[in-house]
Amino acid sequence: MTIDSEKLATMLLGLVAEAYDGPGNPKMTWFVDNESACGILGTLEKLSAVEASKPFGPGDAAGAATHAGHLLFSLDLANRALRGENVHATAVWKDSWKYHAVDETTWRKLLADLRVQYASFRQAIETGLPWADDMGMTGVFGQLAHGAWHLGAIRQGLGLITTPR
Repeated sequence: MTIDSEKLATMLLGLVAEAYDGPGNPKMTWFVDNESACGILGTLEKLSAVEASKPFGPGDAAGAATHAGHLLFSLDLANRALRGENVHATAVWKDSWKYHAVDETTWRKLLADLRVQYASFRQAIETGLPWADDMGMTGVFGQLAHGAWHLGAIRQGLGLITTPR
């Protein structure tokens, strides 16, 4: 079987956009809530630095800022790997969890940097970089799953996920 790479890229871009931006049409989603801007960026950009710094639960140091920093780290690694860099040689995974208490300036910069890495990731998919090798292709799908997982963790931690009664 042959896979049309343009068609695959279009589908993948739609899913990545849903994870980071939210659904194009809130009445039809694949995995996010039925509301506008409920993706990672839309959810995080509604928060102040104080809200982003608040741990999600007792005994858990992670809050929204922590997840945002981790996603920034992972997208940066993915983008560099798609450009051919050996990112595993220098990546320090524990450093990806360094954001806990952030001030407003740091929080806004973190969000701006996350948006830049997200745009770069989308551009890599649009230009076909992931299809050059199996690792790149697997990495792109891994990033989609990783982003979706963190979106759920963030929205759950913020108390935004509710089930109808």
